Amino acid sequence: MNARSDQSGVNIPGGQKRPLAKKLGILVGLGFGAGLFMALGIWLFTLGLGPSGGVFGTLALFASFAMIIATIRVYASVALSIAQNDQKHLQNALIQAKDMLDTSKQLRDEHVLLQSLFQNLPFPTWLKDRFGRYLVVNDALQTQWCDGKSPKGETDADVLNPTLSEAFMAADEQALKTLKRQVLELKMDITGQEPRWYRIERHPLVGEDRNPVGVLGFAIDITAYKAVDEELRAGQWVDPVTEFSNQQGLRRFMDDDTAYEDDLWCLHIDIDHFKVLNDSMGNDAGDQLLGQLAKRVEHLSAEEDFLARTGADEFVLFWYAHPNPAEDDRPERLEDLHNQLKQPFAIGDSSYSFTVSIGAAKAPHHGHSPSELHQNAGVALFNAKKRGRNQIHWYHTDYEDQAQRRLNKAQTLKRALEQQDLEIHLQPRIDCRTGEIQALESLVRLKADQGDLIYPGHFMELAEHNGSVRELDRWVLEQTLMLIARQLNEGAHPMMIGVNLSVQSINDDTLRYLKAWYDRKPDTLQYLEIEITEHHLPEANGGFRDQLERLSSLGITLALDDFGSGYANLSRLPDLPFQVIKLDRSFIHDLPRYDKQMAVVKAVIDLCQSLSIEVVAEGVETEEELNAVAGLGCYSIQGFVYAKPRPLSEAIEWFEQRRLARQ
Repeated sequence: MNARSDQSGVNIPGGQKRPLAKKLGILVGLGFGAGLFMALGIWLFTLGLGPSGGVFGTLALFASFAMIIATIRVYASVALSIAQNDQKHLQNALIQAKDMLDTSKQLRDEHVLLQSLFQNLPFPTWLKDRFGRYLVVNDALQTQWCDGKSPKGETDADVLNPTLSEAFMAADEQALKTLKRQVLELKMDITGQEPRWYRIERHPLVGEDRNPVGVLGFAIDITAYKAVDEELRAGQWVDPVTEFSNQQGLRRFMDDDTAYEDDLWCLHIDIDHFKVLNDSMGNDAGDQLLGQLAKRVEHLSAEEDFLARTGADEFVLFWYAHPNPAEDDRPERLEDLHNQLKQPFAIGDSSYSFTVSIGAAKAPHHGHSPSELHQNAGVALFNAKKRGRNQIHWYHTDYEDQAQRRLNKAQTLKRALEQQDLEIHLQPRIDCRTGEIQALESLVRLKADQGDLIYPGHFMELAEHNGSVRELDRWVLEQTLMLIARQLNEGAHPMMIGVNLSVQSINDDTLRYLKAWYDRKPDTLQYLEIEITEHHLPEANGGFRDQLERLSSLGITLALDDFGSGYANLSRLPDLPFQVIKLDRSFIHDLPRYDKQMAVVKAVIDLCQSLSIEVVAEGVETEEELNAVAGLGCYSIQGFVYAKPRPLSEAIEWFEQRRLARQ
């Protein structure tokens, strides 16, 4: 396709001649033709050829005249076109001139506006050349930084103090070198003014060749924001309940090189079984107790000591010695602190007492930094709890291997939960009169790297201490419910299966989870037994009882596990909705040899029978123990005398074989 032509008389490559060019061609052709025919006519007349020559000469002249007329008309048309084109060019020139005038006026107005804005900006703004000389500055810079004097033509070295000028020139140089924005926050101390914080930005200016020609800069006062930021940072380091430092504050303290002294003490305090109260009574009651406890800690600490709350029920204290060694009273204060923290706390109309475990480490024998002291005080605390809680325990070097083992155990537990390297074992509960299996208990095992199994006694206390017990409980609970549901789907008559849950897991989240199962498959919960360890039960607490009642309303059987390992408070049995009591092995293994033990167990069995509570004897390992407990009227037996816990697949096969053998 040829390109179209316009009326400008200019040829477009590949296209036809434009109209004006055609007219010029015709004009030349007509003029040449007219002259040719006129010369022909005159030549014929001069030859004297007679009439025929005269006729042809006349025709040639007429043709010449006709072409002349046509030429004149074409010429007139060409002249008119040229005039019109000139007029259009003139009009276009006038329009362009007007546009240029308008643009010039607009640019002038915009320049005035920009200059006005630049000068009236409330923060210092400037333009420098690539040599660092001020070319343009606004009024704010002159007023705030230069005492009203203009720094035009000068450099930072002429205007600012040496420290600031070095920082300014380095930032300018970096902006020109990288051609990227540079941001700098500086605290400027200007003569006659309070120190102010500024956020200073520099933007490189480049020419058409992309080479730097200067720097545009401005500075915004951020003093107020800095003050707020400092308050927020301070708040991030403070525990809102006790107003002690929090975990971040403790980390900051330990990173401070000036915090360590050769006579520094570190105390790691844990409230024994505090999680039970906090989970059952609610956070508000727990916070009240912590606030009162913090006041006792603060009262027995010196003003220069560092106090931190690092967990729900854990405190870390760093106590400094008195300048006069003869007046160092830290040993007496430590004993007093242990006693004071065991005194009752008033919460509402009730009074609650707790014991505390304290791990202690002192410099330089137990560490050469606050971090080492903190770590070793934690190891001492672990041993205080392992030895029965409610005591002060000092670190000693024999614990170094133990600390590594505890760390390895924590890592194993974490990895097992993340990768679900867990295994369910089942142990039966058998009626010793008939040999029938009454129920099963789900017991969790961790898988070690070498394929060995780790039993709950080696990791459950750690799980409860670091809070991972809730995740562990949920996994066991889910596996147990799926096992019951699978048996129901296969048309089998499932057995009751017990799951031992920590008191930490008796909460609204677990209730919602079980309610979802009830809504989807209510029959499943009829075969679920939730066991709660007796020594973990909170003191009289209506909220905990309400949660147990809600579990019972879903059709779940409630069992009190390890009864006798704690306070064995028989008076509480009528008040709590337990349907099964499981006697701890500590009641059983000495039963055949002690009449008083027999009397205690008999009293428990008789009381439970009067309350329609089933009694189960746990940990029965010998025929002698079996006969003794059966003789007291307890026939539900769980222990090695019948079966050890077995992996899930083996247990189901064993139970089926036992059932078939009894038919």
